[in-house]
Amino acid sequence: MSNRIQGFILYKIFCGSTLVYLGRTKQPLASRLRGHFFQKPMHRVIDISLVTKVQYARFQTEANMNLYEIYFILTLHPPLNVDDKAGDYPTVTLPEVEWTDYWPPLMEKWLKEIGERTTRYEKLRLRQSKILMEQHELRVQRRSGALDEESYWQRYEELVQEDQQIRIELHG
Repeated sequence: MSNRIQGFILYKIFCGSTLVYLGRTKQPLASRLRGHFFQKPMHRVIDISLVTKVQYARFQTEANMNLYEIYFILTLHPPLNVDDKAGDYPTVTLPEVEWTDYWPPLMEKWLKEIGERTTRYEKLRLRQSKILMEQHELRVQRRSGALDEESYWQRYEELVQEDQQIRIELHG
């Protein structure tokens, strides 16, 4: 398998077992992912240290890629795609697509580079985004019955308190 994945591509980024972001690109996939991890303009910022898996699917046309992006965002509800969600759900079902696992060849280098330059402020901001992902994963576990109500609310309140402490440290 070639490391240069390019074309009409949808990609999914997972943190733990949770799908946190779904995106599209026509540029090389590794370049697009680098933009997320290094906080480039027009990229949703994603904490590289939390990423456990990346998958991609290739499409024949840009129109198909765009259609599936909207469809998957509305059906899979990735928490970091907040700007892309409609208020309702699709009434159609699209055919399944084949997802392929992908790990950027430079991932370890990127992890080291980001780790070396991360300031206290950046670490707190990244922890805030992790808290949002953890809250989403808690909701998923509660809905599936993997977590009881008492455990859910206890952990949820801990996360809320931690987020409030971070806000105070960041903004006074």
